[in-house]
Amino acid sequence: MGKLVVTRDTYEKAVEKHVSTKGPATRRAEQEAHATGKLHSLVDPAGFGVIRCSLPRFEKQGDGLWRLTVGTPVPVETIVDTTGSMGGNVDVALRRLPDAYALCSDILPEGCDLQIATGIFGDVVDRFVLCRPQFEMEAGKIVEQLTLMVPERAGGDFTEDPQYGLFGAAYLSNCYINRIGLKEYHFVVTDAPARDELDERELVRIFGDEIFEKVSENGHQINRQGLPTTAEVVQDLLKYAHAFVLQVDEELRTTEFWSEIYGVNRVVKLPDTEYLPQVQAVIIGLTEGTLNLQEVKKFLTDNGIYDKDAEKISRSLVNIPLRAQADLPNFDKRPRKGDLFRNKTDVWPIDQEDVVKLESSGINSESEDNDSKEGLDWL
Repeated sequence: MGKLVVTRDTYEKAVEKHVSTKGPATRRAEQEAHATGKLHSLVDPAGFGVIRCSLPRFEKQGDGLWRLTVGTPVPVETIVDTTGSMGGNVDVALRRLPDAYALCSDILPEGCDLQIATGIFGDVVDRFVLCRPQFEMEAGKIVEQLTLMVPERAGGDFTEDPQYGLFGAAYLSNCYINRIGLKEYHFVVTDAPARDELDERELVRIFGDEIFEKVSENGHQINRQGLPTTAEVVQDLLKYAHAFVLQVDEELRTTEFWSEIYGVNRVVKLPDTEYLPQVQAVIIGLTEGTLNLQEVKKFLTDNGIYDKDAEKISRSLVNIPLRAQADLPNFDKRPRKGDLFRNKTDVWPIDQEDVVKLESSGINSESEDNDSKEGLDWL
């Protein structure tokens, strides 16, 4: 766990372990949830303390210091519509996981630890409005979480309810990357508008009775008698995340709604959800400064997108905030693999001058490779 990432081999082993050979990958979870009326705790927004964390992975050294094993965690949270014609999107996400991890991790600057949380949303008329997993970085856990989702598949009215997933991302995420002055990534994949307002009863139903206490615990103040609008939630989210809407259809009402909420520069065309890994990777590359606009179409076509669709996607990316991460003050200061921390909760590693002193004194001995051991705590 200390160093493991998604590979084709670990992905295939995880699929063999967790995915049923009959029907959709979520078949067992859907049957269980509809029988019990409950989501599995791994994907229940009210489960595991409600707040979702993205934190560095460390190995403890012989001198009590902590060595960063992979790099600075870069969380990528995605919430995907699974109503109506979008009902098969969990299976798409599962099938494309190795490609998504490879493309996004490769486009990030060196020394990053990609951490993925892919959830789903539906309508408030559904039994389960939102499934929100943990941020994970190895295939076994990501695959397991995807198989535990409960997509509605049917759907209510045209308007859907991703605003509750946006609420979770804005107020119930604890990401190390924000502590060093950088931002995470957040994507909504949808073919419909959301509602303009949130409902207190729905927040409690989705996130549990202690929702407002958890928001406060996480450093935010929300007045339950004066809840933020969906637009206000998004503005708060943008303080911590490079956030985008990936619109699957050409419906003008959908484009107009999300353009007003996010700004026209954050609504990107997604001709097919099969293209999600490539489009996310391009957005991350443009934001991190590892890709430029002139390279986008070739990147897309080189990675399996038809020329016509690549052109459409490229046009919709022209106005996104370029180098928005790369231009932040601490971009070049992010911790790298091998950096030493005095405590797991420290924001920054030890200065190189102090490392040299420790090494010269002979007390900074590296720990043995713990990847093969059970129970290593990555936090």
